[in-house]
Amino acid sequence: MNKKTILIALVVALLVGGAGGGGWWYYQQREDAAPPQPEAVEYRFVSLDKTIVMLRSEAGGEPSYMAVDLVFRSTLEDERKVKDQLPMLKSVAVRVLSQLSRERAGKLGIEAYQQLLSQAYAAAYRREGQPSPFREVMISKLIIE
Repeated sequence: MNKKTILIALVVALLVGGAGGGGWWYYQQREDAAPPQPEAVEYRFVSLDKTIVMLRSEAGGEPSYMAVDLVFRSTLEDERKVKDQLPMLKSVAVRVLSQLSRERAGKLGIEAYQQLLSQAYAAAYRREGQPSPFREVMISKLIIE
């Protein structure tokens, strides 16, 4: 073989090796630059069952009743705090829901009830000067008779 062929083969081998190494380096940079995944949080759900509230009637008729079961989503560390505060949580729910009329209660959706209760709980914890031990209040059952 002559020197020209060997030189061309050597240049091609260097180009192929350089392209392979550059590709490997590029993909390594992309993997390192990936944003860190947030830590998975283990949630606990604490239920508050059978909260019964008398609803007033705007028309002055027979009183109606609402039965609601609530679920509080909290972290593993705050689960005990939520359980300890269930009587206060029930009291706040009764206070807020008993202000509703039968007519208005029938028109509200689940999201509206959750928002109403969330605002009431946030206000109660602000008055107490404590952070809320739960992340979300959810409605698991709602009956209006």
